[in-house]
Amino acid sequence: MTRLRWVALLAVSGCVTSGPSFQKPDLDAVLDARIAAEDGKDEAKASQHDAALRARMEPLAVFISDMSGFSKLTREKGIAWFLAQIRRMERVALPLLEKHGCELVKQYGDDLFVVSKDAARLVAFARDFLAALELEKQRGHPLNVSIGITKGDVLRVGSDLFGDAVNRASKLGEDLGEAEELLLGLEVYEALPVEAKAGCTVQPEGTREAKFSFALCVKPATP
Repeated sequence: MTRLRWVALLAVSGCVTSGPSFQKPDLDAVLDARIAAEDGKDEAKASQHDAALRARMEPLAVFISDMSGFSKLTREKGIAWFLAQIRRMERVALPLLEKHGCELVKQYGDDLFVVSKDAARLVAFARDFLAALELEKQRGHPLNVSIGITKGDVLRVGSDLFGDAVNRASKLGEDLGEAEELLLGLEVYEALPVEAKAGCTVQPEGTREAKFSFALCVKPATP
């Protein structure tokens, strides 16, 4: 399903906000002006452009997921099989996005980029998503997904996200996470109510070569 169809369906459900008006050409204009100021040794002007971009950032929880373990199977079964698995994953995710009121910013290949102003809501979506994927696995469809969730100030440019929270969510979900794991930035984990922390343990810096601490949450029980 294309992003436009995702957004159309989510908009009907009331789950998508109006979205950012700041687009790539707007960002390019600010950055070109900043580069000119930097080249002209005008530090004050460059700082003004920095401040203008910081002012456009908003506090968001960021979810990034990645499907894993499919390279070998794709070589064996072909690209059509792989795309069908992505479609299965989409069909699982969509109603849960609606249920939890989270916003799909974009889908990039087999990765989902989802945001919410409420980190606990995003964690609840992630747990339901993993549980639903477990049911698919029991039906013979191994949709192995790892998820990273962080929170912080994010710059939205069209359907792109920038900021430390985005970088860390990507690191957790795409690099450090293994199949069926939910990894949380400590700022997300520590803000959760006690009951929502069940099954999660804090992992110190250096775990899996991570350069920051995070919380590892075990696979949720199948509903």
